[in-house]
Amino acid sequence: MKGRGSTAAMVVSGLLWVSACAGAVLALSGCASCQSTVRQVALPALAAGSFDGVEADQSAHRIYLADRTNNKVAVVDMSSAKPQFVGTIDVAGTPNGLGLAPNLHRLYAGMADGNLVVVDTDPHSPRAMQVIDKISVDKTSADLLDYSAGLQRVFVSTGIGGEVVSVDVAGTDAQQRFALKAPVGQPRYDPADGMLYVTTPTTDSLLKINPADGKVVSTIKLAGCHPYGLAINPGRQLALTTCRSSVAVVNLQNNAFDVSRAVAGGDIVTYDAAADRFVVASPHGNTDSTVSAFYGDGHLIGSVSGTPVTHGAAFDAQHGVVYAPAAAGLLSFAPGACEPPSDGLRFAGGMSFFLAPLLAFALFLFLYARHRRRGGPKRLTYEELRKQDMETERERMLELEDSILGPLNQEWRPEA
Repeated sequence: MKGRGSTAAMVVSGLLWVSACAGAVLALSGCASCQSTVRQVALPALAAGSFDGVEADQSAHRIYLADRTNNKVAVVDMSSAKPQFVGTIDVAGTPNGLGLAPNLHRLYAGMADGNLVVVDTDPHSPRAMQVIDKISVDKTSADLLDYSAGLQRVFVSTGIGGEVVSVDVAGTDAQQRFALKAPVGQPRYDPADGMLYVTTPTTDSLLKINPADGKVVSTIKLAGCHPYGLAINPGRQLALTTCRSSVAVVNLQNNAFDVSRAVAGGDIVTYDAAADRFVVASPHGNTDSTVSAFYGDGHLIGSVSGTPVTHGAAFDAQHGVVYAPAAAGLLSFAPGACEPPSDGLRFAGGMSFFLAPLLAFALFLFLYARHRRRGGPKRLTYEELRKQDMETERERMLELEDSILGPLNQEWRPEA
């Protein structure tokens, strides 16, 4: 009886455990979408702007936004869970891309007039948040750019000018010009292999350039992509680039690439090493603009609705949220709250839907058999069976005695 009760308890426990797992997986798979984590931050000073480059200074907890409408760079404090507008930096022109040098306390802005503006971001400097230098890099435009802390150089795209200009910002302002003979998009320096990568939309290519001499080392053809925005994960040697109507993940070691239409193209791509996340801003119309977060391996985490003014976005590593310009000022969302369950949990959940019915059927058979046994003849105990065997043996011995001595000797039969 005790053994049957233990078995039943074990079966029931197993069934409950599998059911709990199935419930947990269902709960995970039903997590809130990224859109449900969106929070609108009302910052009226930003509401009327149209923004291009967006950069986050993780150490100073600041966000810089290139406001093309008001010819300024807006500054937002993200040290708390609720961002606060700090002020604007007058750059005396239309800013495009931004580049940040935290080790130098410098912010660089590519200007529509062809200049590279230098801003002092040191809060202890008497010229904090002011333009301290202006470097001419092109006669037409200075567009997107990237800063290399190792080389202490800023790489500036001239857009339709077809060049990337390498500017030494360690104090000499010396320049190198890399003529690429095609309109260029985003330059990104890869500290892992020491190469500069540049998107060229009209040639459907990602160029790998030696920054020491400006020579093109190799050309990665991204057929049908027309790449523009670009960011690099040096730890994995992967690049994420925006295409005309998709995104592409490029393996920089073997030049293989994979195109995904999970996001319909976009503008600026950023990568945050501390969070190991890519962020893609996709400005389109009022209903199809998005901001998307990707894992460091290039797989999509999720997307939220954006606005046509959202050309760039930045990751706040301290609070685990993404910030981007929005109609009210800023929008934020938490990719970590809407990450899909892991492959292992999804597999366990799938298996649980098969195992739970089987365990339920096994439990039914066990209980049914137990019920049938209870409805039959009473089972004898060990002691009762022993007495029954002794009585049977006594009868057998008496029959043997009768067969040997005959019925006349019945009076000698010992009493029971």
